[in-house]
Amino acid sequence: MDYLLSLLNRVVENEEMARMLFVGAIGLSVVLVLVAVSLLVIGLQDPLQRRLALIKRGHGGEGDGQETPSNLQLMLEQVGQRFTSAEDGRDSATRTLLMHAGYRSPAAVQTYWAVRLLAPLVLTGLTLLALPLIPKLSLLMGVGLVAGGAAVGWLAPAIYVDKRKQARMTRLLVAFPDALDLMVVCVESGLALPQAIERVADEMAVSQPELAVELALVNAEIRAGIPSTEALKHLAERTGLEDIQGLVSLLAQSIRFGTSVAATLRIYAEEFRDRRTQKAEETAAKIGTKLVFPLILCLWPSFFLVAIGPAIVGVLKVFGKV
Repeated sequence: MDYLLSLLNRVVENEEMARMLFVGAIGLSVVLVLVAVSLLVIGLQDPLQRRLALIKRGHGGEGDGQETPSNLQLMLEQVGQRFTSAEDGRDSATRTLLMHAGYRSPAAVQTYWAVRLLAPLVLTGLTLLALPLIPKLSLLMGVGLVAGGAAVGWLAPAIYVDKRKQARMTRLLVAFPDALDLMVVCVESGLALPQAIERVADEMAVSQPELAVELALVNAEIRAGIPSTEALKHLAERTGLEDIQGLVSLLAQSIRFGTSVAATLRIYAEEFRDRRTQKAEETAAKIGTKLVFPLILCLWPSFFLVAIGPAIVGVLKVFGKV
């Protein structure tokens, strides 16, 4: 506290004014935090408010077969609803990003923005508490650390979601060829496309659960009365993979013009296998270039030290430097 007070005193150059501002800021912060936490806790503990929050999330209550959210999750959703509404986030880029990352909850956008808004505040507070522990810290460096903590809190959730999106899309892309081969076998054996999708989802539920869930959603939409082409378009939108979008376009044309679905799947499966082989060859060709940097930074200095080091020591001994 004394350290923060001294920093504030350097800015205003008046010890009495700095002390008053410091005490006022602490008092206002404590009051605001207590009021916010008390309102949220009271609202969550109220059975009526909790039931209304569950209904807004799409939960009917206890025993509906869905996982009941925790109080922390409901709190984050309520904070996020102050800054973005469900209508604004329904078709936004943030909704698409979260969908590709695997977050399909109706309140995912509100929770995401609540985390992005609260994380900078939390990290800023922790940074302020840690400043007195750093010796010989100047005012400029302290301001930089606080700004850095706020920046990390703002960017870390976005980076995490983006990494999760890339990892999920990679897993789906790896699992897609196997699902396509199984679908070809099922269709050629006499199953219709919805039944083939259902069978592939059941077979891949253990090895590739994420793709199995996506295929099961397609089958559920078809059973609910949505046309097959529309359900497949929804699959492409949920995954965000260009390969699945190409398959959806081919299947939509095949269903529209009445051509063989099995022949379309077989042709696309062959093209996809060729594309996968080319991608593997491309990755293998890049290995040599990527190994240059570890060789230069790690192996070569050690090699030169072992190979030339004794010679250099011998030359220095001859000239009397050692």
